[in-house]
Amino acid sequence: MLNRQSGIHLDSLTGLRFLAMIPVFLFHSSLEGIFSDTEADWGFLNSLGTSGHVAVSYFFVLSGFVLTWSYRPADGAGRFWRRRLFRVYPNHLVALVVAILLISHYTDLPDWKGLGAQALLLQAWIPDPAYFDIGNSVTWSLSVDLAVYALFPLLYRLVQRIRPGLLWFWAGACVLVTVLVPAVAQNFVHDDRPMPLFGVSIDQYWLVYFFPLARMVECLLGMLLARIVLTDRWITWMRPYVAAPLVVVGYWVGQQLPYLYRMSAATVIPIGLLTASLAVADMAGRRTVLNHRIVVRLGELSFAFYLLHNLVLKYGHLALGAVEKDGDLVGPNYGMPAGIALIVAAFLLSLLLAWVMNVLVERPAKRRWSRPRPVPGPTPTPVGETV
Repeated sequence: MLNRQSGIHLDSLTGLRFLAMIPVFLFHSSLEGIFSDTEADWGFLNSLGTSGHVAVSYFFVLSGFVLTWSYRPADGAGRFWRRRLFRVYPNHLVALVVAILLISHYTDLPDWKGLGAQALLLQAWIPDPAYFDIGNSVTWSLSVDLAVYALFPLLYRLVQRIRPGLLWFWAGACVLVTVLVPAVAQNFVHDDRPMPLFGVSIDQYWLVYFFPLARMVECLLGMLLARIVLTDRWITWMRPYVAAPLVVVGYWVGQQLPYLYRMSAATVIPIGLLTASLAVADMAGRRTVLNHRIVVRLGELSFAFYLLHNLVLKYGHLALGAVEKDGDLVGPNYGMPAGIALIVAAFLLSLLLAWVMNVLVERPAKRRWSRPRPVPGPTPTPVGETV
């Protein structure tokens, strides 16, 4: 993640992307019901709490931060959109094709309207699981990203017009909106379609977790934090070793609150502080565990890993003999050692496939299509000749 003006790479934030993927992977693993001991299954799910949801919140804050950090206003909106679309769509479409092939082999294909919305990354706008929870279901977050990309050139200009002295005020306003969204959902949104496991309705869950305009606020917070850092308005004593424990505290506090507040409202402040403090550490040239080259390389694989890991978990389980019944996978189950071994194997397989996708799809697409071809100029006239 490179700042085009300063040439500074935010390697720590790239590395943190991979660490943030771990709770997302584990959360999806816990939904597979892999253990034969029912108490172990529920213990696994309950121990993860909303850690996967909080990690997704980090990705949205990070997205706004990085887009602002690396944006080149001179390129214009067209070139920005081109880079972002070819960053997202090649991996997304390959993973979606794989998902459709797997679905057609093991189960019945969902309605093509839902798959079409997913192909176009529009599914998160529709409060219906038949759209946002089918196919390669994790791509709902790309639907949010696409909305952010569409509006980013405008949002960037608006953020740039804010006087540096008011940046913290507007960052606080974003936090307030993030807290108000679950309050609105809990008190004013219909609760007549219950969501399994979570004790909230589908409409409430959708508004807080999936709705692009709601999640865009976290991206906007990231944009404001990037400007705070770039305009030298950062809190000098807020280092990563201070911000990281605050994330843990915020997460613990969130687990004591109603479910809708646990996904991002309780942790958005410390996540924002951690994101910006790591960027400041990279700017200062300080070494962190996260900017080690191996961790950074793993972070570069995180997008492909994200797109593939749930397919590996679900269809790996089906390949081992599970059957889908009423949307849930039933059997086979395993003892604790075998179950843990299978989860580790799924993680390693997801990582291997992510490396393959990164090398064969993501990088070539970026090199080939993310930049327009140079327009050939006129042939130079040899010295001594006239045109």
